[in-house]
Amino acid sequence: SVGASAGTAAAGRESAGLARTLWRFKGVLVKLGSGAALIGAMRAGRGVLLPLWAVSIGISDANTALIIGIAGGVDFALFYASGQIMDRFGRLWSAVPSMVGLGLGYLVLALTPDLPTSVQWFIGVAMFMSVANGVGSGILMTLGADLAPREDPAPFLGAWRFTGDAGSAASPLLIAALTSAASLAVASGAMGVL
Repeated sequence: SVGASAGTAAAGRESAGLARTLWRFKGVLVKLGSGAALIGAMRAGRGVLLPLWAVSIGISDANTALIIGIAGGVDFALFYASGQIMDRFGRLWSAVPSMVGLGLGYLVLALTPDLPTSVQWFIGVAMFMSVANGVGSGILMTLGADLAPREDPAPFLGAWRFTGDAGSAASPLLIAALTSAASLAVASGAMGVL
């Protein structure tokens, strides 16, 4: 029957596997997937570095949670605006300001740990980074959807997500390694240079 053959064809497509899909789309994934991995790393690093930074400059647990919670609200408030920016002006107008903003936030943090106003700098940078992240909300999913082949997007989208998640997974490890080997400021500076 037609339904059975369609199900068999779909099962055949699903069994391609991640390794084959990565190989099949290696050109796009090396060029643009590496950017997706960097975006994932920059975003994940914020969630690791900001709480560590707050502890390192003596902010209480409750105040750290409050600051990061408000920053998360700022981030959330910009989801719709990010979509409007991408649809009206293009994907670059969302991705570039987001990554530049996150990078600048990391670099500013790296320069402020010993300042007498380090807490104020931390609050300002946390909010700034939330705005930067919010402006880029949805960019990875949107780019993945733009790049996916129309006839069978699922395998590509899985591979695309894998590259972004690889960056997200590597970021905390990089921050931990640099903090252990040098300092939290060095880790923040390195994230800013990414």
